Amino acid sequence: MRSEMKKLLILACIWCGGMPLGAQTAAAGVAQQAAAAEPGAVGKAIEKISFITGHKPNPHAQYYMYLHSAFWCGPCRLEMPRIVAEYPNMIKDNRMELILISHDHSVKGALRYLELFSAPFAAVMYRSKERKLLPGCEEDVFGIPTIIVVDAQGQLIYHGHACMFVHWDKFASGVEQHIK
Repeated sequence: MRSEMKKLLILACIWCGGMPLGAQTAAAGVAQQAAAAEPGAVGKAIEKISFITGHKPNPHAQYYMYLHSAFWCGPCRLEMPRIVAEYPNMIKDNRMELILISHDHSVKGALRYLELFSAPFAAVMYRSKERKLLPGCEEDVFGIPTIIVVDAQGQLIYHGHACMFVHWDKFASGVEQHIK
């Protein structure tokens, strides 16, 4: 019941335009504290994973977005330019980190997809054991593009279509202030 209420409140915050200005200031302070803190469950898992890109995501982010996507998926390719363009803003102040969960049939295909869009973020293959080590990413998805947003401990914040990516900043702006 509590987790369902939490999800509803988060979505309400997103749809209504976020949070009051005072909460944004508090969220900025939380982001700075997160940078100095020990990594959460997701950050600790990241340190143990070999990513196909060789790039290690930030283990100190407040939130993590798992982007399920693939080169062969037309809607995925339509979303990717916007995601790549926003990535530098996402990673500022340790607010959010993005990890591609590639549904491509081979590592070569996944790397080609990332190269095509000059995507600078880390990636793991969907069918790999590495993906299942990421807290909040253990479950299967049944369509792509899909995003899953979790907090630093791997608690689910959002699971759904990647069109919600446009609201990444709402996920990373201290939405938890509204639900505590």
